[in-house]
Amino acid sequence: MSVTTNRFELYRVETPEGITITYTPAGLASRSLAAMFDYTVMLVLFVTGLVTIMVSGSVADEDVVGALLALLAFAINWGYYVIFELVWNGQTPGKRLLRLRVIREGGRPVDGAAVVVRNLMRAIDFLPFGYGVGMLTVFVDRYHRRLGDLTAGTVVVREGQLITLSEMIQPMHAHVSPRAPDAPPTPLLPNVERLTSADVALVVEFLQCRDALFGDARVSLAHQFAAVIRQRLSLPPSDSHPEQFLEHVVREYEVAQAMMARQSG
Repeated sequence: MSVTTNRFELYRVETPEGITITYTPAGLASRSLAAMFDYTVMLVLFVTGLVTIMVSGSVADEDVVGALLALLAFAINWGYYVIFELVWNGQTPGKRLLRLRVIREGGRPVDGAAVVVRNLMRAIDFLPFGYGVGMLTVFVDRYHRRLGDLTAGTVVVREGQLITLSEMIQPMHAHVSPRAPDAPPTPLLPNVERLTSADVALVVEFLQCRDALFGDARVSLAHQFAAVIRQRLSLPPSDSHPEQFLEHVVREYEVAQAMMARQSG
């Protein structure tokens, strides 16, 4: 299942464990800015090499100087992207600045073969001039891939916001609206005492994570959980909003637990 954003799609990968990882493909604007920065760095490297060769004076023959400059240009033009994307795991200085990264299809890190292939195809993407072919395929492809990406099986994606360890271990809270002020101190949900703590924990986990789910996945899971809980409580099927029902379950379960605690105390 894919999620559309405007006329393009988010790149989604489902792991064998059933976890869906969503990436945002990098668009033409961000990729162009990254390329401009990279070409600036490459120009600085070439000028530095040129000045070094000319100032050293160790080579006097003009043909040799020309050959060295051609070799330098070739090494920078072809080696820059390959070396950086291998060493920085799919990033060049420009991509790192714009928080972009090259990944393989399926969400895997790029390997040497993919990096070499996508960058060899850069010569074709450049045709007829100014990345004409590359820009055309970026516009047409739903994941903004140029011809080199299509050939190598790679996707350029935006990196998500970094999450610290302390943020990851913070407990999540399910947002459940409170009961009405005039609600009785007894549960309003029939047979709620039949639910186990594990049942309610699954419902709470869904309510905690629902904002991270997209479209049909959220709706489908909500209906599935609601159907299971209704079956446990011997309640008939209903067309009511499943998430509102699940919030109702959590509220009334807490009321039932509080009432049992008062009775036992």
